[in-house]
Amino acid sequence: MRSFLRTTLVCLATVIGVCVWLAAGASAASPEGMRLYVFSSGWLNIDKSGLQTGATGKISVPVAFFLIKHPKGNVLFETGNNDKIITDPTYWGPLATALTPGRSPDVAIDVQLDKVGVKPSDIKYVLLGHMHLDHAGNVGKFPNATIVYQRDEIVNAFWSKPGFGCCYITGDFAMLRNSIGENQVSKQKVLELDGDLDLFGDGSIYIHRQVSHTPGSQMAVVRMPKTGPVVLTSDVCYLMENLEKDILPSVALAYNPAGIIDGYSWIKHLMSAEGADVIFAHDAETSSRLCGQNSRRPSVARVVAGQCRSSSSSIGW
Repeated sequence: MRSFLRTTLVCLATVIGVCVWLAAGASAASPEGMRLYVFSSGWLNIDKSGLQTGATGKISVPVAFFLIKHPKGNVLFETGNNDKIITDPTYWGPLATALTPGRSPDVAIDVQLDKVGVKPSDIKYVLLGHMHLDHAGNVGKFPNATIVYQRDEIVNAFWSKPGFGCCYITGDFAMLRNSIGENQVSKQKVLELDGDLDLFGDGSIYIHRQVSHTPGSQMAVVRMPKTGPVVLTSDVCYLMENLEKDILPSVALAYNPAGIIDGYSWIKHLMSAEGADVIFAHDAETSSRLCGQNSRRPSVARVVAGQCRSSSSSIGW
């Protein structure tokens, strides 16, 4: 009985929290001039059963990362695969063979950002959905940016919980740690969170903590001024089918299964209450929709080197 009451209270608190944020977001106007760009670090080839329990066969998935042009500063949500693997796949060890990542030179993050006139030095914030190798790989290319992550995530990234260490490469983010003898732990600016954050205080970019795929997973909601919210799920949710049918990923990719289902509910609530669009990091069908320019959100630009299987393409409006 106590367990039931506790679960009920937690769920009620979650719903109340979402409603409070929705009310706050609705009352704040996102600034004009915001743009959301979708990129990819190429594709990975993996067993579908990893992303979806009970599935069979192999699946090719994009590795999405996102640029938000904002009047208060450019924001990157995730950084994709480390560009080192383009010339040295051994950097990924056995995972290079297991995942066979795309390694074309034009999937390099600085090359892709250049397509929209942005340099790494132009990025003000880098938000990390989590710190796995295909999400935090290029953090080191943004030494002038403020890196935003959950405290639990960076702790787990350096010293993972038993059974959940497969996909972190500490070399991807070791440069965040300060030099020997320095009392200040971080070498560059960071925002170390233990909860949600309205990044600019206007509801336009909202970070939501969701303990799920990893101990410090987080999603971002980008509220476009004319077309409304877009949820960037990171790996809280892999595929639209997972979301629609409440399908979990494999045990190895589900640190907190209940948290994943709770994350699905949070996304669905935004879809229902505000008509939010959703972009997954690894959903080929979503990629196809973006590449076909069929999204109902015309303010979302598709810049898809690697995303559309045509690494020279650059699509946007």
